[in-house]
Amino acid sequence: MEQVLVVDRHTLEDRLGENIFLTENLEDIYAFLLAHHKFLPRDQAEYDSSVRQIIPYVILCRNGSYFLLRRLRKQTEQRLHHKLSLGVGGHINATESTAADPIQAGLLRELTEEVNVSLDYSLTFVGILNETTGGVSDYHTALVYLLETEDDVSVRETEKMSGTWTTPQELEELYPALETWSQIVFDQIIAPQV
Repeated sequence: MEQVLVVDRHTLEDRLGENIFLTENLEDIYAFLLAHHKFLPRDQAEYDSSVRQIIPYVILCRNGSYFLLRRLRKQTEQRLHHKLSLGVGGHINATESTAADPIQAGLLRELTEEVNVSLDYSLTFVGILNETTGGVSDYHTALVYLLETEDDVSVRETEKMSGTWTTPQELEELYPALETWSQIVFDQIIAPQV
């Protein structure tokens, strides 16, 4: 049974406040996550309102374009089928629990499972998504990373996703079809550059 990394919801929310996208005190919050996480069965965590699952959410950028994913029907999370997403990522599993930093270990595992990307990239922690307006986001908190590469990227799990490079202007036109987290990322990170 899959075990996923979670933290106490109320203790985390006290640190995050009511901001939907946080860019301040990221290192302090990250240190809190490392010090106060535990692992629960995913089936339990998905509907347990006392915890929040921590999800690395990596935005891939190349020369001003962003890698846009379409989640297909074979995607594990049914609530995200057919959504457009800017984020590569997923749950941090108990297999990462022995790593010095299980969040980074989970991020790297998810990245290499989902896409082919050169190891020559720059990865920056840029914010925390704290959106709780219903559905998937009520049980998850995303750590948003920007991965900048000069190389091509391709989807590994082609039965679960497809992907293509997209300009900020194209993303603006596709905005209504983006999953909520990707809309927030567009508003906070990409739109200021358009």
